[in-house]
Amino acid sequence: MIGNKTALKRIFAVCCVTFGSAGLTGCASVSSASAEALLIRDADIFDVTDGSVHEGDVLVIDGRFSAVADTITDYPSGTRIVDADGLALLPGMIDVHTHWTGMNGATRASIATDLLKAGVTTATDFHSSPESFESKRAYHKTIASPHVFYAARMGVPYGHGTEWGDENMTKVIFSAREGQAAVEALLPYKPDAIKVFADGWRYGGVVNLTSINEDALEAVVDTASEAGLPVLTHTVTVKGGKIASEAGVTAIVHAIQDMDADDELVSLMQEHDVLYSPTLTVYEPFEDELAEMSKVSAAMVLYRQARSRANMKTFLDAGIRVALGTDQGIDNNPFGEADLRELELLVDFGLTPAQALQAATANSATVLKLEDDRGSIEAGKRADFILVEGQPWDNISDMRNVKDVFVDGVQVVTDGELTKPQGGARPSAIPAQAMIDDFESDDLTTKYGAKLSKTYDSGLPRSEVMIGRVERVSGGKALHMAADMALKDDPFAFVTLPFSPGEFVPVDASAFTGVRFEARGSGTYDIAVSSTTGEGQESFVASPEWKTVEIGFASLKAENGAPLDVTGLLDVSFGRHGEAAQSVWLEIDNVEFY
Repeated sequence: MIGNKTALKRIFAVCCVTFGSAGLTGCASVSSASAEALLIRDADIFDVTDGSVHEGDVLVIDGRFSAVADTITDYPSGTRIVDADGLALLPGMIDVHTHWTGMNGATRASIATDLLKAGVTTATDFHSSPESFESKRAYHKTIASPHVFYAARMGVPYGHGTEWGDENMTKVIFSAREGQAAVEALLPYKPDAIKVFADGWRYGGVVNLTSINEDALEAVVDTASEAGLPVLTHTVTVKGGKIASEAGVTAIVHAIQDMDADDELVSLMQEHDVLYSPTLTVYEPFEDELAEMSKVSAAMVLYRQARSRANMKTFLDAGIRVALGTDQGIDNNPFGEADLRELELLVDFGLTPAQALQAATANSATVLKLEDDRGSIEAGKRADFILVEGQPWDNISDMRNVKDVFVDGVQVVTDGELTKPQGGARPSAIPAQAMIDDFESDDLTTKYGAKLSKTYDSGLPRSEVMIGRVERVSGGKALHMAADMALKDDPFAFVTLPFSPGEFVPVDASAFTGVRFEARGSGTYDIAVSSTTGEGQESFVASPEWKTVEIGFASLKAENGAPLDVTGLLDVSFGRHGEAAQSVWLEIDNVEFY
């Protein structure tokens, strides 16, 4: 098997979601056109603009709040009346830091369910390749889902966020010119935000990675701002916070925890109106985990936590606005539950319950440039709201009692459970076409319209892979892959041919027998075919002379011997597990199902 390659791809493939254009619509399961008129009667309405609470009525028409008043008597015939007496009515929560991963077997549908049941009606996706945005948008319209706002990712050479080497998901930049060009290249995919892995500090426990140059980050911010996109940074140090703030980023979406924030950082955050989303839940130390650490490691964790707590007080005292972000989907940080716990930790770190609710709604809307569209219960805004048993503005843990959830005015959660059965875990497979790629296209896209990608060992150092087209003596083009294997155990290098953009929509190849291709090289190589349920792999031998190779599906088996599910294929890869510091080359052509 291709080992680490498979595990990484399985984790990250689920991250593909759909997002809206211009940061205003996002992707949700229902459209406002299907929303019935609603009159919410006698609710305790939380006003996020000032933290006050008043009993009243809320009218929803065409998926938006039409009126908010003590009593509403004028409403359309056929309006559904919802008795909310004794219930708190709040805007739906907005999480500005979510990774839609396959953590613990999660699917896009299960993640959407968990978020909705927790009261989250808008969430970012920090874990999808831009190529997958369009197909994920379409998919999320078929399930019960919060609005999903996609962030296009950027990192720096040998920086955090680039460890697994997927350059389709994370664009790697170094200079200002590259930063500008990268943003411009991403705009056709209509991202809702730009996420920059700007800070390479690894929390004092391992070797640090590289951090972004100031001019490169400024170029990203300037170019994104011209397109109306917010820029959010992975920033965890005081120095990194200064660089991010001076560049004018919209928000820092991790806790500053290497040292106490100084006056310069505070002034820069104030000057540039930078919001702060500390993702406290992903850093929360647990006694059993601390007990298993060395004394030095445990002391470092507690030191960072103390700095994080002190810096929260500093930022609050300075009037810096806090937003809700969790980093859920990473490090076993559970979907939905992470948002509820984050609220409790925000209060534990010094916010009042009312301030925590403002962070989760109005402030988070501001981070995503959605403050004019959602985040408060006001006439004209999107009717994303929740009904909660209790008084969360007094006791934040009452947010664990979410009863009903509405997205675009449509009820998606009733009495704590989905109103209707959830949709499929991923899109239905489409019939496979015979030709996968003949490499005659100038832009290195398969016949399925998907960009080729390089797949190699994760971490640092890592193998270096180059791919490109070469002329064949017999005419036409072929794909050439060259790799320098890293000086490490079990390095590998592959070129991957996806069957859909972003490898999100599977294909059904049951009408075929296997994969046929032409190859030339030097030695033994591997072919791996991935499906929605696993991966099958087989070896083949290539010599300097071209030859045709046929690999039957029956020979493509997982490590445990399980057969390949050919009804849901995602991609085919060619390459090798090599020896440390080894150089490898391979050429392939006319890859097809037969």
